Amino acid sequence: MIKIIKKENDIDLELPFFAQEKYLSSKSDDYGWFCLDNFVLPFLLHKNFIFKRIVFTNEVLLKKNVSIEEEQLFLEKVVNYIKNNKICDYIYKPNPNAVFRIYPRNCDSFKWASYIMTPESNIENMITKITLSSERTKVRKAIKDGVKIELTDDYELVYNLCNETLTRQNIQLSINKKEFFNQFKLLYPNNLLMFKATYNDKVEAVTVIFKDKNNAYSKYIGRVKHPHTGIVRLLNLFAIKYLKDTFNIKNFDFIGAIPDIIKYSKECRIQKFKKEFGATLKQGYQFRVIINPFKYFFFNNLLKIKLKLKKISYMDPVERNRKLSKSNLKV
Repeated sequence: MIKIIKKENDIDLELPFFAQEKYLSSKSDDYGWFCLDNFVLPFLLHKNFIFKRIVFTNEVLLKKNVSIEEEQLFLEKVVNYIKNNKICDYIYKPNPNAVFRIYPRNCDSFKWASYIMTPESNIENMITKITLSSERTKVRKAIKDGVKIELTDDYELVYNLCNETLTRQNIQLSINKKEFFNQFKLLYPNNLLMFKATYNDKVEAVTVIFKDKNNAYSKYIGRVKHPHTGIVRLLNLFAIKYLKDTFNIKNFDFIGAIPDIIKYSKECRIQKFKKEFGATLKQGYQFRVIINPFKYFFFNNLLKIKLKLKKISYMDPVERNRKLSKSNLKV
């Protein structure tokens, strides 16, 4: 039978970062793990006004190897448990890092992916693996021009530059300023690191990275409107090298990708940037379950109005990603 675990110490499994209590508690006061035999599924429960939504923060975690069919049955039991106990109004789109092997039947499922690369200590080796020769040239030029990459703890500078970047791209930063600062205080430096790239004494790019024992995750990147040639890619390479040298990180995850994205969109350019590092595309699925359609529709419209006041256009994230997919993310 499905049960909800409320304390990480009660789970007999080493958890990745987005399934750890320190991360979950930084996002919501209501969180936990759906557990059954060999399966663990972390979640956040957000309560806003009359709305209750669940967000799965990681794909299903396994205590031992199981079949795809068994994993699908577990997910279906979780969905039924949520419905029967009226825990939320809808199961929202999961965190972008979550790439599921399978999805429950009778839900709104769609393809999802993420670009992952293996870190190295040798910057030059990683440069040679960049797929475009022109991009390799740009990175070497940034090094030659004296671009400086270093760790920073200036969370206000980092937040502002990330927020300005996403605003230019007409994308809302997924955490507010207060939450970002709280995460810094809670997670830095054990699970959160920030790097800055400086050219001619001016900070032109920053990155925010989450990490656990084996994995690192590129959460945010911010840059000035016209950064120096090659500086953003060099920033990432330096950060990856640092993570390998200091923590022996095994995987670097660029977090989230549409497997068959249409060309010429800004999202396609962002994914192309990730792919050009020589990263491998990990493919799978995500899903959502709308239990109360009226509340889901009402929530989306309120969010649309709120962001419109900030001059940011909003579209349901699943529908937005479908419009960017050649196959409409059809499974």
